[in-house]
Amino acid sequence: MSSDPGARERRPRPRFELPRPLSVTVRLTRFEPPQRRNFESALPRLPRTVEFLVETAAPIPARALSPVLYVGDVPVTEVVADDDTHYRFIAMQPASLRPGARVTLGWSGQPASDRVDTGASFVAPEGLWDDPAT
Repeated sequence: MSSDPGARERRPRPRFELPRPLSVTVRLTRFEPPQRRNFESALPRLPRTVEFLVETAAPIPARALSPVLYVGDVPVTEVVADDDTHYRFIAMQPASLRPGARVTLGWSGQPASDRVDTGASFVAPEGLWDDPAT
């Protein structure tokens, strides 16, 4: 005979709050898809695109959802962590970025109201709109 009433122990849910962005730097770059040993990347080679260098006050928590940088409502989803607080977001469709749009940080698939304002607005780096063939 057991004296356990069968109630489940409640554990606190993990908090996945995004850290406060300290800085956002925008620069012109080119993108080469990663070389994989067993398969070919579906990402295109971009001779000219925009890279956002984001520094945060703390590490972005690891979870099933990816962090996304939003330029207005345009998601910038390709991200590489340089270290615990420095991230590089690559715009795969730079033509969709609009100068003056607010830059926010959020989680993939989460509502806009949950995004963290970076305090930055998008300013296109010089040469972005030039013909890449020249």
